[in-house]
Amino acid sequence: MGRVRAGDPRVKRTKALIRHAFIEWLAIKDFEDITVQDIVDRAELNRATFYNHYRDKYELLDATMADMFAEMLSDWIPPEASMQGAELVRRLMLAVCEWQVETTQRLNARRSLTHAIEESAKRQLYGVILSCLDQAKPPNADRRRLERIATMISWSICGVVVQWSVRREETAEALVEEAMPYLMSLVDRLHMPDGNPASH
Repeated sequence: MGRVRAGDPRVKRTKALIRHAFIEWLAIKDFEDITVQDIVDRAELNRATFYNHYRDKYELLDATMADMFAEMLSDWIPPEASMQGAELVRRLMLAVCEWQVETTQRLNARRSLTHAIEESAKRQLYGVILSCLDQAKPPNADRRRLERIATMISWSICGVVVQWSVRREETAEALVEEAMPYLMSLVDRLHMPDGNPASH
């Protein structure tokens, strides 16, 4: 947006106030019914300050979910940790389970944001998985295959977790253990010459 400096402590503080007010409103009102005026009133800011940081409440929603998901991922996968393969996939899926449960409670009590929350998780997961595949790829790996595998893993994780979260008839750990062989088979395809097991 160019009007504020992202690294300025005052900017971080203001954004935190806006986000906190927004999350409080989501606990009591549907997203579509929340106005920018609602948010700035609760944050004790003016509208001009809000628009210095966000175009509208939709951008605020995207940024809030992205920040929350990134924070949750860093809890499960600390930046200094060196993880790959099955352990990384397992922790990613457990993070999504926690994300799904927590966001339903904090942001989506009325289920009006289900699609937006799932899409945010898919985007974030896709980026993490593609980055990891990039690091682990064989020489001259086809870029399109990397992108497709990252898409399949991220969408598979989100789809299974969303379905699980409706009833939660088993623990997140049990769900992950059941899904792991299928998810890892996608990772294993990266090392096949043309993605076809028969040709390996």
